[in-house]
Amino acid sequence: MKIIRPVTVADANLLSSNVAETDYAAYSAGATYGLGDRAIYVLADTHWIIESVQAGNIGHTPLGTDLDTWWLKVGNTNRWAMFDGAVQSQTSAADEIVVELSSAISRIDSVALFNVDCASARVRVIDAVDGVVYDQTKNMVSHSGIADWYAYSFEPIVRIRDYVFTGLPPYLGATIEVTLTDTGGTAKCGACVPGLAREIGGTQYGVQVGILDNSVKEKDAFGNFTIVERDYSKFAAFQVIVPRSMVDELQIILAGYRATPTVVVGSELYASTMIYGYYTGARTVIAYANESILSIEYEGLT
Repeated sequence: MKIIRPVTVADANLLSSNVAETDYAAYSAGATYGLGDRAIYVLADTHWIIESVQAGNIGHTPLGTDLDTWWLKVGNTNRWAMFDGAVQSQTSAADEIVVELSSAISRIDSVALFNVDCASARVRVIDAVDGVVYDQTKNMVSHSGIADWYAYSFEPIVRIRDYVFTGLPPYLGATIEVTLTDTGGTAKCGACVPGLAREIGGTQYGVQVGILDNSVKEKDAFGNFTIVERDYSKFAAFQVIVPRSMVDELQIILAGYRATPTVVVGSELYASTMIYGYYTGARTVIAYANESILSIEYEGLT
């Protein structure tokens, strides 16, 4: 099992993006906004889409009490949706998404992608002196469930939604280029999470995986259902064999990220064990002289 400690993507380390930030016009303090009018509000690392909740809205900067009284934060702009800490909101672009990140602030050896929709994903690491030191491309067509020629020929094509690139050379100050390609279609990315990985032990068989659905299903007096579809999150419960040398360090890591989302990779063989979220419970049993057993549950972000 690996825990990837995320590196926050902000103005300082997002070097470039081919996704234009043109969802709406930029907010202007001198403009008058009607009920339902939208604008982009940019301040430091804030890239919000805001919506006026009152008519005659002029001079009310979307901060503090004015944010609640006059504005509704709809979400982040299309460019920043893939870095907003949520999985279900997506950045989208025709043909491909190309972003460049800097590792000048913190070393990066992993890039996790969640809720993506593309034909291929590519990650390159480019150093100013050594040039391209890492270049890996993943075909995002899933072969899971294709057990015979009939299924291969007639089952609809399913794409891999979550994938983690690991083993990036952790150069400080390098450029990490992430490209999601869907030629002739629309490339989408829910979350792009660069970070630094730490292997904590061996994941045991018996992992429990599933989803937590936030949809509402109500049945009336006649037995008819009304269903409101909402977002969902991934869930997994792991048993991990932890070497003695990692027990104390693991406690420090878990304490440090108790309120900060991380990426956990239970096994690189199963995308269902790759989750971006919080651990909801963790207990280590010092069972043997050289090995301990970690029981940990993870709940993904929506």
